[in-house]
Amino acid sequence: MKIRIHPQYEYLREEILNIVAGNYIADKVYCNKRNTVEKVTIKDCEAVVKKYKTPNVINQIAYSYLRKSKAQRAYEYALILLENGINTPFPIAYVEVTNNGFFKSGYFISKYMPERLMRDLFTGIIPKDEKKHAIEELTDFTIATHAKGILPLDYNPDNIFYRIDKKSGKYSFALTDINRMRLGTKPTLDDALRSFHQFGVREDTFHEFISYYCEKTGTDIEYAYERFVTECKRDRSKSKMKRRAKKALGISRK
Repeated sequence: MKIRIHPQYEYLREEILNIVAGNYIADKVYCNKRNTVEKVTIKDCEAVVKKYKTPNVINQIAYSYLRKSKAQRAYEYALILLENGINTPFPIAYVEVTNNGFFKSGYFISKYMPERLMRDLFTGIIPKDEKKHAIEELTDFTIATHAKGILPLDYNPDNIFYRIDKKSGKYSFALTDINRMRLGTKPTLDDALRSFHQFGVREDTFHEFISYYCEKTGTDIEYAYERFVTECKRDRSKSKMKRRAKKALGISRK
């Protein structure tokens, strides 16, 4: 077993090992499907535990010898985001469980954040001017994140927390589920368009995101939409090829 605990939370080592052993009671279960996400109280600390499912044999080998596990990436990416002034739940620890030298499962433990998810805002009924303000603030946050050479690849409303300052009305955001990111190069226009498309919002709301993005970055909106249509066609072609390949190989999604 491999375990890394942030120095600030070393005093929780015994409790973290108990979590991995299954000796704990969850305060709340957020997800129990592909992966398990639970809120727990560890001594004086409210935390969220994400347990990643056991990967297929190929990925077990890859995580053992070739690449970092999702748990390790989530922990290290959290530190990178915080160093760059981008809020995310503070990383407490990650654990990798092995069997006969091969990776079996991983745990990422982070501080609990009480903020709401953007999904709540997008699906709720809010005044038009408030919605416009939220869209502009989230677009500004996206532009600032990209300017730092950081591209979250799972950029959807279920992975973005938000809080509104009661006095100023200004939004602040935090990212979660961050084990997939691209770092080191400034994201392109196509990257930005994909990011906004992941929000899964209605066409008119998507148009508001793109319009404001183009206004802020000096991008021609007609060119942006041309790029978006081109990328959508390319993505559909890739998806069709993947489905055909899986069918030919007899691979089914579980």
